[in-house]
Amino acid sequence: MFIRPDLADKSAERWEGWLERLSLCFVEIVLSESLQADGELCDFLDADDDSIGLLEENAVRLPFPAYPIGEDEHAIRWFLGQDVLLRNDGGLAVLARGRTAEDLDRVRDLIPGDWLNDCR
Repeated sequence: MFIRPDLADKSAERWEGWLERLSLCFVEIVLSESLQADGELCDFLDADDDSIGLLEENAVRLPFPAYPIGEDEHAIRWFLGQDVLLRNDGGLAVLARGRTAEDLDRVRDLIPGDWLNDCR
């Protein structure tokens, strides 16, 4: 399966490998949409090496392939914390969805930073 990013510079757009199977694409779409479905239980963090390290220390990587295909350094990877779904967006951002607000606060405490929706 392939994806073509919608870029401001149309001449820079290229078809890129996304995931190897259509079924994986559907799973990825559902997981990604769940990170944005309910603003109160979702959050976003601009990541740095420290926050990615804390993510990897405090969560379990899900057995889902890293993507886009062929991208090793900036690949997207999925993790599961204590009642929190997390996505490492190529080391640039961490997206999180908690089962409850308390679960989301727990991951914010484990991975400190300027979370977009943290009003505590």
